[in-house]
Amino acid sequence: MNNSNSQYYVGIGASAGGLEALETLFKNMPLETGLIFIVIQHLSPDYKSFMRELLSKHTSIPVQVAEDGMVTSPNNIYLIPPQKNLSIFDGKLILESQSQNASLKLPIDIFFRSLAKDKGSHSIGIVLSGTGSDGSLGIKAIKEAGGITIAQDENTAKFDGMPRSAISTGLVDYVLSPEDISKELLSYTQANFFSDNFSTDSTFSVNMNGISKINMILRNHSGIDFSHYKESTISRRLERRIRVTRCTTLEKYIDFLNKSDKEKEVLKSELLIGVTSFFRDTEAFESISKNVLPNLDYSKNQIRVWTAACSTGEEAYSIAILISEYLEKNNINCDVKIFATDVDKKALEVAAYGYYLDNLLLDIDQSLVQKYFVKKNNGYIIKEKIRKMIVFANHNVLKDPTFSKLDFLTCRNLFIYFKSEKQQKVLENFYYSLLPNGFLFLGSSESIGEMSSALKTIDFKWKIFQKTGGYYPIDSKPSVIQKEDNILFKNTKLNSFNDYPPSVKIDRLLSSVLAVSMPPSIIIDSYDNIVHVINNVSSFLETQPGRFSKNLNSNMKKDLSIFVNNLLRKLKTNKHSGSSFETVSIIRSDDSLLTLKGYSLRVHDSNFFLVSFIKEKHVTSSKSELVDYKSDSNYLIKQLESELVFAKEGLQATIEELETSNEELQSSNEELIAANEELQSTNEELQSVNEELYTVNNEYQNKIEELSKLNSDLNNLIKNTSTGALYLDKNLCIRKVTPIVSQITNIRDSDIGRPISHLSFMENYEGILEDLNKVLDTLEGIEKEIIDSDNNTWLARLKPYRTEHNSIDGIILTFVNITTMKNQEKKLDKAQSRLSMALDAGNIAWWEYDVQSGNVVFSDKKATMLGYTVEEFPTYVYDVCDLIHPDDYDSTMKKMENHLLGITDSWDALYRIRRKDGGYSWYHDRGKISLWTKDKKPHKVIGTVTDVTHIKNLEIEMQEYKDEKRVD
Repeated sequence: MNNSNSQYYVGIGASAGGLEALETLFKNMPLETGLIFIVIQHLSPDYKSFMRELLSKHTSIPVQVAEDGMVTSPNNIYLIPPQKNLSIFDGKLILESQSQNASLKLPIDIFFRSLAKDKGSHSIGIVLSGTGSDGSLGIKAIKEAGGITIAQDENTAKFDGMPRSAISTGLVDYVLSPEDISKELLSYTQANFFSDNFSTDSTFSVNMNGISKINMILRNHSGIDFSHYKESTISRRLERRIRVTRCTTLEKYIDFLNKSDKEKEVLKSELLIGVTSFFRDTEAFESISKNVLPNLDYSKNQIRVWTAACSTGEEAYSIAILISEYLEKNNINCDVKIFATDVDKKALEVAAYGYYLDNLLLDIDQSLVQKYFVKKNNGYIIKEKIRKMIVFANHNVLKDPTFSKLDFLTCRNLFIYFKSEKQQKVLENFYYSLLPNGFLFLGSSESIGEMSSALKTIDFKWKIFQKTGGYYPIDSKPSVIQKEDNILFKNTKLNSFNDYPPSVKIDRLLSSVLAVSMPPSIIIDSYDNIVHVINNVSSFLETQPGRFSKNLNSNMKKDLSIFVNNLLRKLKTNKHSGSSFETVSIIRSDDSLLTLKGYSLRVHDSNFFLVSFIKEKHVTSSKSELVDYKSDSNYLIKQLESELVFAKEGLQATIEELETSNEELQSSNEELIAANEELQSTNEELQSVNEELYTVNNEYQNKIEELSKLNSDLNNLIKNTSTGALYLDKNLCIRKVTPIVSQITNIRDSDIGRPISHLSFMENYEGILEDLNKVLDTLEGIEKEIIDSDNNTWLARLKPYRTEHNSIDGIILTFVNITTMKNQEKKLDKAQSRLSMALDAGNIAWWEYDVQSGNVVFSDKKATMLGYTVEEFPTYVYDVCDLIHPDDYDSTMKKMENHLLGITDSWDALYRIRRKDGGYSWYHDRGKISLWTKDKKPHKVIGTVTDVTHIKNLEIEMQEYKDEKRVD
């Protein structure tokens, strides 16, 4: 495990509710695992993180906060610090500050992508409890790199948003509880037989028979033939699946694959992983905007684009948005049809729906998001304008016919999985799909191989090419002689040729045999391209000036081209399967006889033609067609011209028939389209009406429910309150009456609808009509106290009745029973009167001191006892204290201080205070703290003061009398 090539890095993403999952995971993890754990959390930027302290309580594995440039080591846990994004490069942790402007912060995706890129198949991504979808993009990256992906079981997560989003990608290997995640990590990373028995370079490279079996199983299950994939690609995926399924041998895995349809689907999905995103490689799309879009022919009725291997559609939509933006910017009106294809039907379903999570749109300019997407739940859905530009279809580029007349074709990161011969075949198909000067867009790590003469490089870095003319594909293996096709070699052990020295090559031997046994000859393919030349043919071929072409007609001497072409035409029109033979003898101008022998050959589903030139004396040949060049040349030309005219007429008739059929089909199609449009329009209208009716019905239903609730509330209020209410309309007719009103007045429920002027309202309220009219005229309320026949007092309020639009729609009268309140007022007045009399009789006054403000409020008696008016007596405590006799001031203030400090329970002081006439009266002042502040400090003190001057004078006189008696 300490070997860097086998070191596993475990990235763990968690958010809300993730602490508990992390504690459980690491509680079950031993110290010596050999693993490197990096924990990525959504942390608040405003508070200090205590994750290190909390996690350390549940694991013996050292926990440390990541620092920039920190080198990782096994058996350690690294935590992301707040306000940072964490990535990894060459085993070192890299910290970057989070952007404050980003609407979404996705630190888990950022780290997982970095981990996948840096550690490849030795990366492990785990998504734990949390809200949102952070981690989903990173899961895709780790899966593509060949790593392992794990998500917490939704049932065990406090917040299942992140695990559910990860699981929905279909790329999660395990869905487990935190306890089981610990066990699975150990099982996967520490199983000894993996390193011993499984190596991509050994086991899989030699066991091609097993891979062939697996390819057959997948082909039978899904219809997709993976035998055209590179063995190394399949090997990596197989090794990974064997690890996950814990099969100890390839044979056991094949047996398991045969029995499990689920595993077949998983393996198929792993081989078809489509890593794509919106505007992937921004510079590449900028190059398309600059080099491709301005050079398309918009004068046509339609621009045709094909996005092959489109996966879940992000790139197809990116191309559509890019073209739409270009057309709008340049005010171009042109129809655009984009064909987006893939072999993965599930991916196509996602693409066709066009719904993507928030984090998938982070690489798109927000103005484009607002313009081309509609917010829906936790993601966005593509607008119909862009969706209508694209046709999604299931298509296999290896076996299905290609689209034609394309202006632009994109196929990124598909060829890297194909074998080289299949890459060449698909590229040739793409070449013929493009219009002249059409554009091809490949992945940045892909190339066009042997087709450099067919495609001009527009942008080498981003692999953008343009179609050029004059390219004719040839068989990559031009030799038409193959030992397995030669009957002479059928029962011969050819390996005996190895007994000869290495300098003797079979190709050289065969070339020597041909040179000795064959006359001057050329081998031509079905495109009339010269594939091979045997012996000296310079007497019959002539290189033309200008750009060299390997086409036969460009190199054949003009006096022979008619006859050679005629010979080839006969060979090509021969319908017999296998080889065929034709001969033409020509009397040339020098009376020599030239015999042309043509052979038709078919090798590996390809047609080739051998033309031999045999020059001899002028003799009559009974086996061939003898042609006098001088006398019959014109005849042959006329015959060919006649045949050409006949062919043209037949072609023209066929074209006219096709055009007629096409017009009829077009007419039928237009009628069907018109009918479909009418039906669609009608359906849309019905749908619109239905939606409107549903909306109106829903609104009315809500209104009815609201009215029912309001009516119920009002009825309950009327029945359960002691307040009476009488509702009158603008004409002073009764609309509603409550039971209380019926008890105290002569109004009954049966009077609803009658004018109140027709009724005797109440004996003690004869002026009600005048008051009602006054309210209607002035729109101001009136309040009156009324006594009913039972001697109860009611507060009658007459106010305008206002609607929700603030318009006057009548008058509302309310009656509140205030009998109890009036009785209490009478009692209070009587008690107040008695208290006032008692205070006056005892020369007692009350006061209240606000400690915080220093203000004093008091009864009038406190001022008048000293001869002051209420206005003259001070209200500030220290101004009052200034009236205290100097001899009594310090002791009096000390007593107040002791009480305020809590030393004494109450305030009790006897002091002299200056009257208005300048003399002093004796006051006996007593009080106590009545209110405290929140911090337990005195707030208010309340007390009474008694004028004890008379008593004090008597005490002084008595003391003087006693002193006199003592002297006597």
